[in-house]
Amino acid sequence: MSVAVQFGFSSLARGPRLLVLAALLWAAMVPVAGARAVDGTLIEHLVVSEVVTGGANASDEIIEIHNPASTALPLEGLELIYVSASGATITRRAAWALGAPVVQPGGHVLVANEAGIYASVADATYTSGMAAAGGSVALRVQGASTAVDAVGWGTAAGTWREGTNAVAPAASASIERLPGGQLGSTQDTDDNVADFVERPLPEPQNLGSPPTPAPGDPSPTPAPTDPPIPTPTATLAPTPASSPTVEPTVSPSPSATPAPITLAAARAALDGAVVTVEGTALTASTFHDGGGFLADASGGIAVLLDEGSFARGDLLRVTGIVDDRFSQRTIRAGGPDVVLLGAGVETAALTLSTGAVNESSEGGLVRIAGFIVGSPTTLTTGIAFDIDDGTGSARVIVPTESGIDLAAWTSGMRVDLVGVSGQRDSTGTGAEGYRVMPRDANDVMEVGGPTASPTPGSSASPTPVPTATPADPGGIVSISDARTAPKNARLRVRGVVTLAPGTVDPATAAIQDTTGAIVLRLGDDVGSLGLGERIEVAGTRSTKGGMETLRVTEVPLQLGMAAEPAPRPIHTGEAGESHEAVLVVARGALVASARRASSGTVSFEIDDGSGPLRVSLDSSLEADDASLTAGSWVEVRGILGQETTGAQPMRGYRIWPRAVTDLHIVAAASDPAAKEGPATEAALESADEEGTPAGSLVEVGGADLSALRVGATLVAGPWEELAVGGILWDGARLVAIDPGSSALVTAITALRPVPVAVELGGLRTVGGEPLANIPLVALGTEPGDMVPAEGLPVAPLSTLSGAERNPLWVSLVGRLVDGGRSLVVAGRSVPIEARCDETPHPATGVVGVTGIAAGDPVRLIAPCGGIRAAPAVSRSGASRAEAAPALGESLAATVALSARGDNDPRRTAVAGLFAVGALMLAAAVLARRRLEPDPADAVAERMSEDAAQEAEAPGMPHLTLVRVPRERGP
Repeated sequence: MSVAVQFGFSSLARGPRLLVLAALLWAAMVPVAGARAVDGTLIEHLVVSEVVTGGANASDEIIEIHNPASTALPLEGLELIYVSASGATITRRAAWALGAPVVQPGGHVLVANEAGIYASVADATYTSGMAAAGGSVALRVQGASTAVDAVGWGTAAGTWREGTNAVAPAASASIERLPGGQLGSTQDTDDNVADFVERPLPEPQNLGSPPTPAPGDPSPTPAPTDPPIPTPTATLAPTPASSPTVEPTVSPSPSATPAPITLAAARAALDGAVVTVEGTALTASTFHDGGGFLADASGGIAVLLDEGSFARGDLLRVTGIVDDRFSQRTIRAGGPDVVLLGAGVETAALTLSTGAVNESSEGGLVRIAGFIVGSPTTLTTGIAFDIDDGTGSARVIVPTESGIDLAAWTSGMRVDLVGVSGQRDSTGTGAEGYRVMPRDANDVMEVGGPTASPTPGSSASPTPVPTATPADPGGIVSISDARTAPKNARLRVRGVVTLAPGTVDPATAAIQDTTGAIVLRLGDDVGSLGLGERIEVAGTRSTKGGMETLRVTEVPLQLGMAAEPAPRPIHTGEAGESHEAVLVVARGALVASARRASSGTVSFEIDDGSGPLRVSLDSSLEADDASLTAGSWVEVRGILGQETTGAQPMRGYRIWPRAVTDLHIVAAASDPAAKEGPATEAALESADEEGTPAGSLVEVGGADLSALRVGATLVAGPWEELAVGGILWDGARLVAIDPGSSALVTAITALRPVPVAVELGGLRTVGGEPLANIPLVALGTEPGDMVPAEGLPVAPLSTLSGAERNPLWVSLVGRLVDGGRSLVVAGRSVPIEARCDETPHPATGVVGVTGIAAGDPVRLIAPCGGIRAAPAVSRSGASRAEAAPALGESLAATVALSARGDNDPRRTAVAGLFAVGALMLAAAVLARRRLEPDPADAVAERMSEDAAQEAEAPGMPHLTLVRVPRERGP
């Protein structure tokens, strides 16, 4: 967005001109309120957040809009367009007239192809498709030549895009704005390829979906220990250049500090995302060359500072950019981005086998025990040992500064220790280089003799201890090999419990390793298993219900706890043998509402367009099925099971969720009528539902209307200036009500304000309304001849043709010109008649007009209240004053309003700098005029004209200046 102001600089002396320019340019380099640096931080306008260009069906398309701002933003006056790859063709996908809903902070709007799988959850629908290979979509003010936001993909070559195109998503996949998912879509760098990433499973969210990110609790109330803690913002108060309006006693408001997310969520964020987290420092910031480590209950992560420091045990809030450093997940932050909140509580160490030190434990505290294998290796950061308990070797790095005595650390010696789990992978695969790093001597639990040598010949104690790892794990096979083993083969496998017994039935469980998963059939004496337990189990290969299983009769060996494997994304129609018993995640629309059996089991099918997949929730989960209605879009996590017969061995796949939290409603089914409400350009035809009249206003004018019952929308009540008792609209035709029926209309509007859906009977044609050539009817006088209907009101149209043969009800956004006598909309000027003797309307500016479009050429006829100031596309500021202020006052007020909202001294400095520049400019102009008067100055005349026009438009919204850098267009 740019603002150009002409002040006649050429007439000023060179010295004052340079001073003015210096002041204004200096101010221009400082961010103002509402603007955000192009670094992925919060933006203050609607954005396109996700696009699907097709799936199993080419019509499985969506365009999702997101509000990343801190305040609600309006849809009124906007439209969503699709642009062909060449840029030659622009077609509308949706348009929002006056009265359209606002989008709450973190909220979404979903626009979908009406023939696709996503139509059931869409807030608005369209008909024609999009090209998967390339194209772009843009959100803009209706008819504008620039965009509020735009995204291009694939081969798009038009101007309605930002920077380099995003990738063209594969069929059934999407491109989503970062960071995405539950973190919201808040990154906007003006470069589509940097802002969007391909997702295998789309996540369509609509107006009814929960906001993302979820509203966090307000910033923590400072504890009594907080005041003496030096925070990075302390330097703001004594800055001598700050304006006197800076208030150093103002504490950070909740809106100024992003709500922290869990460290697990931060680890899952995409590279380059800006995150805010809180946790306890497991180490100092200089623990190793990759920084220090922070942990909370969900996990841990490395924190690398470019300045400043923190100490072990500090409770910190850190804001920074997340990425990988030698494959180790790391938050990179500056010193001012780290805030000390007090003393933290260290998280408990997770007990692991040596072979289980991997990505799932990275960044947190772990405890391992095993035997030293081979000789140590000297590194620049410490001494490296390999320790093995029989499950695989783990690298242990003892830092040089740890003070740990290594004299007894020799090959074959058993070591039990606690340390931070990290990674330094120099191979580039991302799967190597995991290590455990003890911090000091207190982290070494035990250094014992080689009494339990892992050689195969050693004898175990005659009394087995369940927690002891066997000296020789011979016979262990991978789960993938176990699945292909012959029936009745005796096998021993290791894995993480992903399905606990009692979820499906008391005897069914599942475990998973890196190669696959398998169902366990547990005997009565096996005991219980919990999610996340890592076990070694022996059993006999068998099958049940089409699934490969292990029959287990021995008590499994407990190897500790491990993080749950990440669920594998699948499309609903692709569930098969390769996914059996695996922890999966799928999304889709409910084919029909959920069913509850007499046993309490809840089941339903979901379909993402590739085919249906059954979901079964056991009665033990006590799932609520009330919200699981047909058409709702849900995300389901769980184990892919199978219950089939010999006749159909490849059928019967279903997901078994393990808890109610494994089921998430992404978007509730939307009301079909709502798609054709004020959010779309298409008008809603009468609903064909039970009890709804089948007639339409098209039939008005026939010889006998007495038997006709009509469904329509009362869009205007008694309109004295037009001499009618009301206006009816059904999406295709307008009909006026005779003034003699005004009392019946008033009775309806007293119950519900217009527009209101009504049901009509007993109509009589009595002539026509001459001004707009609208048929005139008298309403029936029998009870029930005019009653409110249950359906939604029919929306006005939001576009115009060159000539309207039949009068139409429209709602348009445009700019008033010719003293308010014409409306410029979609690039052309349309005459407008305000038929209202009560209140004047604005003579200039952007307005919304609701009324009748009629005639050839077309003209607009607006009722009282039909012309009103259009809302701001971005967040609004205060209303403009009644009288136009002087030049200096206007500039100062604009800056003050722009800087309002955040207590940032830089913005106060901006206000001061602009004020200084404005005063210098005004003084220079005044001096010139006194020395060389020129009453015929055309620039001054134009400025006076503009000021007069502004004074004639009281109540017009005054927009806060916000950065909208991605305006693109021809």
